[in-house]
Amino acid sequence: MIFKLRFIDRLKYYAERMLSGGAVAQLLFVALIVLLVAVSGGLLAYWVVPSEYRLTDEVWWSFLRLTDPGYLGDDQGLWRRVISTMLTLSGYVLFMGTLVAIMTQWLFRNMRNLEQGQTPVTFKEHHVILGWNSRTLPVIRELLTFSPKRGEGSRIAALAEDITEGPVNDLLAERWSTWTHRRVVLRSGSILNPEHLHRVAIANARTVIIPSRRNDADSSVSNDANVIKILVSLDAQTAHLDEKPAVVAELSDGGKIPVALHAYNGPLQIVPGDLMVARILARSALYPGLASTVNAILLDSDQSQIIPMQFSQFEGKTWREVFGYFEEVTPCGIVRKEHDRNKTMLAPPANEVIQAGDQILILAAQSDSKTPLSKPRRYVPSKHTERLLTGAAKVRKQILILGWNQSVPLLLKELGMEPESHYRVTMISTSAVEERKAKLERALPSNWPGTLEFVQGDYTDMSVLKKYRLEQFDNIMLFSSDRVGTGEEADARTVVGLMVLDYLLNKLPAQAERPHVLIELHDQSNEVYVNHANSDVIVSAVVISHVLAQVALYPPIRSVYDHLLSSLGAHLSIRYVPESMHRPMAVAELQQYVIAEGGVLIGVNPDGQQVRLNPETQEHVFCGPSTQLIVIMPDNPV
Repeated sequence: MIFKLRFIDRLKYYAERMLSGGAVAQLLFVALIVLLVAVSGGLLAYWVVPSEYRLTDEVWWSFLRLTDPGYLGDDQGLWRRVISTMLTLSGYVLFMGTLVAIMTQWLFRNMRNLEQGQTPVTFKEHHVILGWNSRTLPVIRELLTFSPKRGEGSRIAALAEDITEGPVNDLLAERWSTWTHRRVVLRSGSILNPEHLHRVAIANARTVIIPSRRNDADSSVSNDANVIKILVSLDAQTAHLDEKPAVVAELSDGGKIPVALHAYNGPLQIVPGDLMVARILARSALYPGLASTVNAILLDSDQSQIIPMQFSQFEGKTWREVFGYFEEVTPCGIVRKEHDRNKTMLAPPANEVIQAGDQILILAAQSDSKTPLSKPRRYVPSKHTERLLTGAAKVRKQILILGWNQSVPLLLKELGMEPESHYRVTMISTSAVEERKAKLERALPSNWPGTLEFVQGDYTDMSVLKKYRLEQFDNIMLFSSDRVGTGEEADARTVVGLMVLDYLLNKLPAQAERPHVLIELHDQSNEVYVNHANSDVIVSAVVISHVLAQVALYPPIRSVYDHLLSSLGAHLSIRYVPESMHRPMAVAELQQYVIAEGGVLIGVNPDGQQVRLNPETQEHVFCGPSTQLIVIMPDNPV
């Protein structure tokens, strides 16, 4: 069959081409139609209604009736009135309706373009966030809370694919003051397009934050590739600058960190998201209750935060002397610059001498005075000879893992680094056993201390969990699945699994010890559904968001978190007081008791329910069997 384009199709094609040319072309097209109708009406009146008027007068008469309905009552004669009525009705459609429609569409398009924010900002020394995902809004909250309220470093510019689809509404839903809202500016554009990066004044930024979103194993690979591509683009666009902006980027795969460092020749901090979540979960599994401390440090803006500050007056003084100069804040360690790298020393030895350029890590709230005392507090050695207790079961031997994601191999690797440890781990997931075995063989050393049992099944099915004696496990850990499309769907599955688990645990005999339950979530709003007794919750997205924001504000903090959550060196831990000290005690006395063992007391949990970081030294705490001392303790206490 031979294709033949009809004449009417040709006219439609040319009309479509003209109408797609914008408002001016559309107006010209409508003007052409109005002219044709006016000429046609004038010719019809000239031929049908004989009069003394010339053809040009009839065309003008037709144009006036077409554009102004007010002339309708001035005409005489039946046929002239009929033609006038037809022209007036056509004018309503062609002249008024079409003109209003074209102008309305033009105005809407321009307002839409203005709403999208494609004009480059004029900020300097501001914070830039590339991408809008589950990390972005928590990062903005952290930056607004801890950055200066005015001046340099107070403004934030975020680049999203289309800010009108959600980011604008997300910001408007925040209960901020008018000035706080004005500190945040959204721009639309692709984070992978180098030209769009100019919309957030990337070259003038103080810091650039690149959060990553991980929903499944495949997206984590593509996200890391996107982050590295952005770093290459940033390096090219800032090549002419003497001082490049500092970049904080999140990678899911820690193995790509050397590639990322090679891609950007400027100050770059990499936050390995999966590894950090795995370390938090490992510490929480080894020390039940520690998750609430991590949440207090990383999530609660009302609690104290770790801040690096430089005090030149401490040069030449020992760590023990420095400790006595602070009343409202708690010194935690030292950050020292060695060979262009930060060396972090948490809970350093008492005789460690402060050198020029050292930064003191202090645990302080925003309202606390960070000014040192004019004279140090007198150090009173502890009179107690008994050592702090580490709990009845320091290393949990039997662990049940429900679900699977990229953090599980890293978690097991971190658990294996704990000295003198041995584990028996049972893993239930819908993921294929061969796939999980292959990933663990690549991640774990051959001498990993423990045995692994792989079970393929759905842990939300009660019949699957009924096959196990749940009371025999020391820890039960629920992970957000990476086989589900979004973080919200993964959380929904985790909540259902917890309800099934909680139901079975409540059926245990009264004398059976309930296992410690640890849950990983993506969305903080789902935390209310899983707040059960003897369970800890880690919201991975919010934790990583806090770390990204804190590293952007205080670059040495990244190495601090690495040490704080690691199993090696000085790290976060929990201690209990011996029975001889079960009485009301001042925080200052507890602090000296911890110092005597080479550690630092950063908080207390009097009843095991609520963590209080950086308590006042004069405050008294009733110490009992369940009182937890939150400490930073070296590997080999004094």
